[in-house]
Amino acid sequence: MSATWATTWPSSTATGGDTVYIVSRRSSAERRPRLLEEVRDLADRVLLPLTLDDPADIEASIDSSGCPDIAYMAVGRLQGSREELLQANAVIPRRWAQVLSRRCSSTLYVYVSSTLAVGDAGGCSMGDRVVEERPHLYGCRPLGAYGYSKMEGERGVIDVCRRSRLSVAVLRPGLLVGGWCYHAEWRAMYRLARLHIRIRGGPYIHATPARDIAVAARLLRDRMGDKLCGWFYATPWRGRLGRLHEMLERHLGVRSAIPLPLPGLLPRLRLPGLPEALVELSGQKDRVFEPLALEKLGMRWRSMDEAVREAAQWLKTHMKGSTAPS
Repeated sequence: MSATWATTWPSSTATGGDTVYIVSRRSSAERRPRLLEEVRDLADRVLLPLTLDDPADIEASIDSSGCPDIAYMAVGRLQGSREELLQANAVIPRRWAQVLSRRCSSTLYVYVSSTLAVGDAGGCSMGDRVVEERPHLYGCRPLGAYGYSKMEGERGVIDVCRRSRLSVAVLRPGLLVGGWCYHAEWRAMYRLARLHIRIRGGPYIHATPARDIAVAARLLRDRMGDKLCGWFYATPWRGRLGRLHEMLERHLGVRSAIPLPLPGLLPRLRLPGLPEALVELSGQKDRVFEPLALEKLGMRWRSMDEAVREAAQWLKTHMKGSTAPS
């Protein structure tokens, strides 16, 4: 459940397009050769340093490609020990920010966090609506090891931003919806769809069209000036997990399914990390996170139905036994 591909950055070309470089651990690429080939089809170049946390390796990656306009830090783990989560979600992002602050101060560094970094938002919100709180994470209480590690990751990169000329934007998405949907929730929903089973109800979740992360970052770069240290919700959709599953099955072509409650399905799914994630989500069941600041800047989110259609197409193409029943 870890996000292997660590950092991507587009830099403007003469034609107005983007040149995309992807940096990954060499060991991760060697363990996942199929994924490496897919990434090479997407990127202009793939860089494979020995590590993602050694400053010398980070500097070498930057020197080989030049300073990006936008650097997306999307490395992360969803499960593991407390130390492993902190290393992936806090230590590595801060070290990249530190090196970029010395070598590429004109870069916008985007740390892709999570709404779970806020944890129980009762102490840092007004009522049941949560917008960008001031000051950063004041009063928020983490709910689990993953959320805590993301909270520490946010604090680390914001601290670098405040101490340097580097611009930093923390984006807090919910469940990412679209292509490359590796999260356990998508694997679970796909397996159930193949069995003609539909989740009934389920927890309320926040969700984000995956491709809109890049749109939001470009918007911030263009509208917020030369220096930015901010955190922004990127969660335009909220609903029950069962509603998302219903949309997925429709786009997979599943014509009929038996609705079953999620608690009874969990023992059958056998997906590591999923029960823990649902526990953290339950701590935010009464909160609605609104991307108010981004919308004021003119952000227009694509529809969740369109994003789910992209997810369904990716799952049909890449999951084992990909043909969904009709």
